[in-house]
Amino acid sequence: MLTEAEEVIHARAAVACEAATAAGLPGRFEAWREDGLLAVLATAPDLRFLRTISGITEQNLPRAVRLAEASCWDGDPPTLVLPEGLVPRGTGLVPAGVRPIATLPLTSAKSESDVDDSPDVEVFLRVLLDGYESGEAVTAFVAAEHADPRIRRSLLVEDGVPISAAALSSHGYGVLLGGSATPRAHRGKGAQARLLVHGLAAAAREGHRFAVATAVEGSPSLSNLRRIGARVQVRRAFRLG
Repeated sequence: MLTEAEEVIHARAAVACEAATAAGLPGRFEAWREDGLLAVLATAPDLRFLRTISGITEQNLPRAVRLAEASCWDGDPPTLVLPEGLVPRGTGLVPAGVRPIATLPLTSAKSESDVDDSPDVEVFLRVLLDGYESGEAVTAFVAAEHADPRIRRSLLVEDGVPISAAALSSHGYGVLLGGSATPRAHRGKGAQARLLVHGLAAAAREGHRFAVATAVEGSPSLSNLRRIGARVQVRRAFRLG
């Protein structure tokens, strides 16, 4: 399942990179496959967290290290994301935190009646970005990604006011859940969890088999995923020493 999940995440990263390039954002955005590895490059300094190599196994780990040393990274090597239990001995890699990945089987569930699945793009982006509270470069990237027509956007509406935003995209048998955010004034109402369940129900009705999401360790988003039964695998991140 981890391999399938990482494939879905990479497919969404490719959509985001294409959207950022089409929007004319500064820098270079690329997502590609190489020897079974999944690589993502973003040259803007504030987006270095996007620079990753995943799809790593014991067999292709040496190739992943060589790819991380390649000139395409312009002297700022990517983060290598390894599955739990794969120890990169003798590679020169040093720990760089964790990158949890959550997978959920899809089952039928009742949809939320207070969700707008065809919101105005500008309204959706306003709610999403208010919830993210991110810096300029991240805000521009997130806006470009979520304005792309391949992204399905939803808003939770309370008394006529949109209070939370969530998006998903379809990639083969899986869907990628993200981004999702609730502005500070509307937090603590369970809005994100309600949108999450709504998105899972929609994906199940369309015949998808599983959903994938990423979240920061210790975050409310990861707690929400665990609460509804997600299987969370804590992948280990490494960088060249």
